[in-house]
Amino acid sequence: MDSAARRHADMPDQHPGEDLSMSLTAAEQETSSATRIRHGIARYRAWTRHSDADLAAVVGAVQQLQTARMRDTHADSLASATHAPITEFFLSEIYTGLDLNELAREIERALPVAVRMLPDSVMRTAAFAVECNALTGELDEAVAADLLAHGITAPDSAQLIASYRRLQQREARNQQIDLLRELGLGLDRYVRSRLITATFKMAARPARMAGLAGLYDFMAKGFAVMKPMSSVADFLDLFIARESRILDRLDAGHPDPFCPRDSA
Repeated sequence: MDSAARRHADMPDQHPGEDLSMSLTAAEQETSSATRIRHGIARYRAWTRHSDADLAAVVGAVQQLQTARMRDTHADSLASATHAPITEFFLSEIYTGLDLNELAREIERALPVAVRMLPDSVMRTAAFAVECNALTGELDEAVAADLLAHGITAPDSAQLIASYRRLQQREARNQQIDLLRELGLGLDRYVRSRLITATFKMAARPARMAGLAGLYDFMAKGFAVMKPMSSVADFLDLFIARESRILDRLDAGHPDPFCPRDSA
């Protein structure tokens, strides 16, 4: 937890019956999590593809290739009764499934309501999700722009690998992996808390009435896939080790960095 989040956690509880919106200024109500969410949405709004149809088309092609690669890399997890739901959540909901356009509209309209309604622990995890998705979009866009600069509009895997190596994105991709781990561990941590789970469930109707259905439903899906698992950390270790190994192979000039799973 960062220092700002600790300060927020250490703030005294409001007195019974006290109206939080009346007792705190707007700046004081804005938690570090809410600030990170706003920053992530701003990064999404800055994506060049919003105003460049050619770039958007190549981003889509890049995402299709990367999704296919990840499904191959993690095929055994997708075939596992234990790991299939969380793997599908990571590949479908976190990588390309989080609708940042819908979420941006929600956040811009109703974030102060979310801050008051949802536990800050849940908001912290939502912040990791938004930040991870924003960063992923930036990385995909950089790859697409590089491919376009080389006259490539329908890339194949070899061209994707060449672009990765030209761009040297290792530091940002390590950050992406760190955010993914924090997101997974955060969802798992909070689903094990009866108090947070109960508070989250109670907020379902008010959240939807306040226009926060997209944010709430995304978090609910995350909680649902984590709950049956005995050890999310073990899954994350496996998933992240495989993704990191691919990055290592890319850096080392391996002739087939995407080779399936744990082969050499």
